[in-house]
Amino acid sequence: MTPSYLQAANNFQLYPFKSIGFYHWAIRIALSLVLSACAHYQPLPLTEDSIQQQLQTPSREQLTIQAAKIKHPLLEPVKFDMEDGLSPDEAAILAVLRNPELRVARDQHGIANAQLLQAGLLPDPQVSYSFSAPSGGTDLNMNNAFGLGLSWEATALIWRQNKITAAGKQQQGVDLQIAWQEWQIAQAAKLAAYQLIVYSRQQALLSEMAQRLEDNRARLQEAAELGLVTELERVAAVSAKNGVDIRLLALKLQMKQQQQRLNRALGLKPHEGVNLQQDIELVSAMNAPAYDALIYNVENRRLDLMALKRGYESQEERLHIAVMQQFPKISIGFDSARDNSNLYTMGFGVSMTVPIFDRNQGQIALGRATRQQLFDQYTSRLFQARADIAELLVTIASINKQIQSVRHAIPDLANLVNAYQTGIKNGQVDVFNYYVAWNSLTDKKIDLLTLELQLVQAGIALEVASGLYHVATDFNEKE
Repeated sequence: MTPSYLQAANNFQLYPFKSIGFYHWAIRIALSLVLSACAHYQPLPLTEDSIQQQLQTPSREQLTIQAAKIKHPLLEPVKFDMEDGLSPDEAAILAVLRNPELRVARDQHGIANAQLLQAGLLPDPQVSYSFSAPSGGTDLNMNNAFGLGLSWEATALIWRQNKITAAGKQQQGVDLQIAWQEWQIAQAAKLAAYQLIVYSRQQALLSEMAQRLEDNRARLQEAAELGLVTELERVAAVSAKNGVDIRLLALKLQMKQQQQRLNRALGLKPHEGVNLQQDIELVSAMNAPAYDALIYNVENRRLDLMALKRGYESQEERLHIAVMQQFPKISIGFDSARDNSNLYTMGFGVSMTVPIFDRNQGQIALGRATRQQLFDQYTSRLFQARADIAELLVTIASINKQIQSVRHAIPDLANLVNAYQTGIKNGQVDVFNYYVAWNSLTDKKIDLLTLELQLVQAGIALEVASGLYHVATDFNEKE
């Protein structure tokens, strides 16, 4: 006699698919459709070749095409003209196109898109299947029992639109934040280009001064050997030459450091040379707009403020969702079953969570705290923007006055140098006083370049603070 558990096993193998063939094939078809719609894994190996390809510098033709098609809320497409060197505005665009940090930031756009897609998806329905075979008792010839059920969480429809809205606001905030990072890196590259241009001009002036002081040192050395000047005068000439040499070395170090910063901003290799346009005119005075005009509607111009606002609006929707989710979640379902006596049944069911302990209190509290944090962050950033604008306007006004003072002093020193030069020809003035006046004139020119660079820096900072591009140049007087 066959044991009861073996007979039950035989029944399990022989009867289920025969007796419920329709359900079996239905399940197989459903699984096939689901699997055919699934995404497939595609590897992305982190190899040396793929890294080098990513870091490779595009050709000039590629950069020209990309620069002409750039899309940014503030930056405008430019036509690259690399023959005369890279201008500060071209450096800003090139940084947006090539900076590696921006590639990482732009990846957030894809993540935000994925979150928006996920927010619009409804929960999958749940399919359940059960089977039971007789395993003991007096009648082992009874039918195998089975059950098939289908259920779905209906309350997901209630907050679906809120989830889509929240994800959409978050996506807009991410895109604005990316644009803000692009804007900052572009302005940093623009400033770095201006600094290198100014440093180059200062280097030329210091090199000229160093050559003059070397000539003066050589003359005094010969005069000291002949006993025509004192040792104190000779040592003073050597000390003056050494002082300028130290200044020149410090300036060259600054240029090298700034060159590396510019290369980093432009996504270039550390030792890759950048030919900058040298005939750029520096502003000698900046007539900035009034404070009220700059702060008016600044919250709708500053990309970071706009991004924070979108993030706050997204959090508002998430908090609304958390409040709605404190109420019971309801799932509806249908089922079909057959028992061992060959009785078929069909039914309808509703399941509901009972909000007694959780009630989503933690998520609601977290949502409210996050919303308050974003609110305070937005107001703080807006306050800081207005304060920065006010401070920069004071700085610009002060630099304007200093530039005006230095520019007025330069012609007087130039006239003094010319007078000394005429006096030397007539034998009325010694060479030492002539060199002192000439060096003073050079120092004033270097000071003027420093102030003009500070004015450019303050103007670029004002552009960032106000969210207005070219506010630093549209109202300027050039040399």
